[in-house]
Amino acid sequence: MKPATPIPSAGAPAAARRAASGFTLIELLVVIAIIAILAGMLLPALSRAKGSAQRISCLNRLKQWSLALALYTEENYDRLPRESFGGSATLNNWAQVRDPNNHDVWYNALPRAIGLRPAADFFTNRPAFHARDYFGQCPVARFPKEVLTPTANFPLFSLAMNSKLINGGEPTVKVSAIQRPSQTVVFLENRLPDEPKVDPAQADNNLGQPSSFANRFVARHGGSGNLVFADGHVETLKGPLVVETRAGNANRGRAILPQERIVWTLDPATNPN
Repeated sequence: MKPATPIPSAGAPAAARRAASGFTLIELLVVIAIIAILAGMLLPALSRAKGSAQRISCLNRLKQWSLALALYTEENYDRLPRESFGGSATLNNWAQVRDPNNHDVWYNALPRAIGLRPAADFFTNRPAFHARDYFGQCPVARFPKEVLTPTANFPLFSLAMNSKLINGGEPTVKVSAIQRPSQTVVFLENRLPDEPKVDPAQADNNLGQPSSFANRFVARHGGSGNLVFADGHVETLKGPLVVETRAGNANRGRAILPQERIVWTLDPATNPN
């Protein structure tokens, strides 16, 4: 039988006492401090990685809208879908969204083009329309609680169609009429009531409407937002590249003029503001 290891006496060497008693309090505090420092270094990196993943997820959803738009225009004589119910850029209520005459508005027409559920199908399950996993919404959009109920009156759109492409009373226009397709926005990230502005002068009314432009653009991804352009490509841009933010500028909170980097109208010489 193996003899038991003797317990070091008070007079034993310090190394033997430490081996028997484990970490000292000071050593334990040092380890905790090191772990805290490492966590402090890692958490911002993890947060940035999460934010980047969410931005890319939103970007990929907008790529689906871009694909759907290409398929729709190919089957509809090069014409864009309508921007919203009626002729003005305002909130659409659920009855309007479900209206059979509203089948050619983008939020109903484009999902059908790629075999997905149109907005009208959510009439009886309204909270699902605002769910993070629905491809029609940005996964990090912050919706107000009142629209997340089965009896909500209005659907809100965190992704919207450019409201400045179809003007002058026409219900729709041809894609070929867009003079600078690589610079002209067709879809953008759309600000909701609880989300910050790019500039204080941006609009506060009808937030979450299905069609909007620079005055309701939101940079919800760390100061940047996603846009789809008429040539089919998708970009992430900083808010001040999309919205006029210069102090004293008459267009502050709206589109940047002249329209060079970002274009909102068929003809870039037209004033979208």
